[in-house]
Amino acid sequence: MINEIEQQVEKILTKYGIKNAPVSVKEIAKQHDISIAKAPSDKFSGLLFRKENGQAFIALNSDESPVRQRFTIAHELGHYFLHPNKSSFVDFRDNKKNILRGPKEVQANRFAAALLMPKKFLEKDVAALASEGLTEEHVGFLAQKYNVSEDAMTFRLMNLHLNPIT
Repeated sequence: MINEIEQQVEKILTKYGIKNAPVSVKEIAKQHDISIAKAPSDKFSGLLFRKENGQAFIALNSDESPVRQRFTIAHELGHYFLHPNKSSFVDFRDNKKNILRGPKEVQANRFAAALLMPKKFLEKDVAALASEGLTEEHVGFLAQKYNVSEDAMTFRLMNLHLNPIT
């Protein structure tokens, strides 16, 4: 499934002519007529709701950081593209609840990471930055460039075997 997710993200990037970071997840949502709204919550990070007519809606927790909100939009887009036959998803702030929900959450997280930090973009950036391995400063620079958290960047680099932090 990991390769299928990477391939689906690659198709989206190609379709919208996205060639560098940061990827505009709001623009991708807009291209699919997905409305985005924010509201404070101590219960959820985000949710995707799809009406019977196919129109979709993403709600974000306005209490979370902009970087976290970007990840949440990408995660909900993962549900939108990967799980088209399900009408709604709620992603709780308590990650333990999400983990118990199973493989669809893992898939949406992988989609979000692939969309926000595309493999081919990272491979090019890592090659240009660090011929002998990445430092913490490199990871920080990449996180800033891709508009993601340093933890998300480190995790993505590890998953792609791009030698994070030597």
